[in-house]
Amino acid sequence: MISGKSILARMVGSLLKLGGFFLILEPIWMLLPFAGFLYGSVLHIEDLGRNPYTSWLVHFVFPVHTLFPVGLILTAGGFLLFLVGAFQIYSAKLLKKGLVDWGIYKKFRHPQYLALSLFGVGIILTWGRFITFIAFFIMLRLYHLLAKSEERKCEAAFGERYKRYRQRTYFLFPGEAMLAALGRRFPWASLPRWIVLPGSFLLVLGAAIGGGLVIQEIKSSLRKTIPVIEGTLTLSSEMRPAIRLLMVKGPVLQASPFAGEREEIMKRLFEAFRSSEKIRTSVEQLDVSKEFTVLAFLTPGSDWHEQHHRLYRTTRVNVFLLVVRTPVPYKGDNFGEFRKNWQPFKVIHAYDMCYGRIEVGQDPVAGEVITIGPPWGMAIEPFRREMEERVDFFLSGL
Repeated sequence: MISGKSILARMVGSLLKLGGFFLILEPIWMLLPFAGFLYGSVLHIEDLGRNPYTSWLVHFVFPVHTLFPVGLILTAGGFLLFLVGAFQIYSAKLLKKGLVDWGIYKKFRHPQYLALSLFGVGIILTWGRFITFIAFFIMLRLYHLLAKSEERKCEAAFGERYKRYRQRTYFLFPGEAMLAALGRRFPWASLPRWIVLPGSFLLVLGAAIGGGLVIQEIKSSLRKTIPVIEGTLTLSSEMRPAIRLLMVKGPVLQASPFAGEREEIMKRLFEAFRSSEKIRTSVEQLDVSKEFTVLAFLTPGSDWHEQHHRLYRTTRVNVFLLVVRTPVPYKGDNFGEFRKNWQPFKVIHAYDMCYGRIEVGQDPVAGEVITIGPPWGMAIEPFRREMEERVDFFLSGL
């Protein structure tokens, strides 16, 4: 008869395998055309960014914690460490050597779980999103449960030898004794197991979400630069100064693995934007001066989901223009200060901009151009807050 602990151990093992496959395959899924269709046409994630109570959910879709070079190093290091640990374990089983207490197992009792943890951190830093961040935290908790189960089996199989081995080695990493002492301060032992297990997972989930929000806030506050194409928007009247223009290169088209093609498309879209008479007229009607800056964010146009299946060669995009008064101009490395001091003035929506229309003598903007925003003299705080949330939505994918 199979015991309850054995069933629990199998369930934990299955969940770990599922979680491991998810962490590895999830970034690949995000590069598939169907992901864009699901999140865009079916789920309409852009609507989440319009409400302060749901805007944080966008972080489940776009990357939020990225440190690409370090992430790759940790991923590769974790994978190599896992291979070393696996070689020691399976060679000992093949040669029937018994307890493995040499090599990396001389210092660490569970180096393979340590390796998988490093691998997970690497993936998060390379392509970190809330959904992988939460999955990683849950996997850590499952690793802990599975490791404890394995230690009970080893103690039953090797007796005093394993007890002495456990006393001179780390469970997972140096300094864990302090965390264990902190954990003993909580009254877990006095609670029934059916409360401890779900309760611990809820705490882990809360820590993951809270930690992710804190990291995103820190990342946002420390952001010094954004990927943009810089230029000016020349107005019709010679008496009017050219307005500074910043077109943010993302999040639309940023997922394309073809960097050269992506940059070329961005440049062509930028030139199409600057040559649009519809956009120029809308900006002129705002009576802006040289202390204003126009930020342009690209969003999918009407043919996005059709063209998304053709190597990201979309021909139509919508443009979200945020017109801001900028006492502190953007200098390439001062985005935090630039954003802190800007004053949102108006928003212009230009629909279905297509650079191919220039070749036939037409305005590149095929659809409507709509200007929204409060008139002069009205309180603009609600408008400012909404625009800041929209900007957060766009920047979360960079």
